[in-house]
Amino acid sequence: MTQPEQPGQPARRGIYLQMVRDFRAQPEAVYNAWTDLAHVTDWWGPEGFIVPEDRVSMDSREGGRYQACMVNTITGDELWWGGTLERLDPPEHLSMTQQWEQPDGTAASNTTLITVDLEARDGGTQMSFAQGPFPNTKERDSHETGWNSSFSRLAEFLARRS
Repeated sequence: MTQPEQPGQPARRGIYLQMVRDFRAQPEAVYNAWTDLAHVTDWWGPEGFIVPEDRVSMDSREGGRYQACMVNTITGDELWWGGTLERLDPPEHLSMTQQWEQPDGTAASNTTLITVDLEARDGGTQMSFAQGPFPNTKERDSHETGWNSSFSRLAEFLARRS
């Protein structure tokens, strides 16, 4: 989907992924699941992947860098990614860059921007997620599949903690 123009904001061109998910948890809990290393290893990555605690690092402040590695539980293949925490406005908003990387942090793909907006709704939280721009729809669709699975894992994680 091409990103629509927002009044008062510069036009963004390109291919973007936009998703909305509802969680039965307060915005603070969802926000913390995104930004606390003690939680991200429980849900980052789609089904069939794990993020080992020793393969993730995060400097949880604006401008801080993060890096993580998803490990395929069947093949052992590793997929590294990382970026910078751009804006942290707890518990309503966070944004970060993301790109695939080599284990040493060398870029292996284009950089995208992830934005997460959290709104309290009916005793839970509505999360609006956007990522892009992607170089093509195949890349966007691949990320959508992965994020859908990750967000299902996030819902399960939040349910276990309530």
